Amino acid sequence: MTVGQGTAAVRAASTVVLVLAGLVVLSSGPATAAPEIAAAVCPAAPPGMQGFADDVTAWMKWGVLALIGIGAVASLGSILVGRIFSHPHASRYGAMGVAVVVMVAITYTVILTILDSITGSGCT
Repeated sequence: MTVGQGTAAVRAASTVVLVLAGLVVLSSGPATAAPEIAAAVCPAAPPGMQGFADDVTAWMKWGVLALIGIGAVASLGSILVGRIFSHPHASRYGAMGVAVVVMVAITYTVILTILDSITGSGCT
């Protein structure tokens, strides 16, 4: 037996072992799932703090929403000024500002959903 034939035999043997192992795994029965353990952790503010927490959350939500609106108006104004006065940099920066405002609005929506799931109505 030469060296080339020896390596070919090793490859063939390893292929046969791999195929047999795959057949054993595929022919085994379905795995059973572990029992689901439900954690009864209900987020709640400390006593007397719920009103304050609601106020802070509301002010933050409306403040960020106002900043998004201001950013959108400023960006659109920059595009308008750039077009009126033939200033390409202002138009370009305004367009980038609009893109940033859209990305921030999407992020804001995602963060609101996360906050609502954390500070929501407790256990359901």
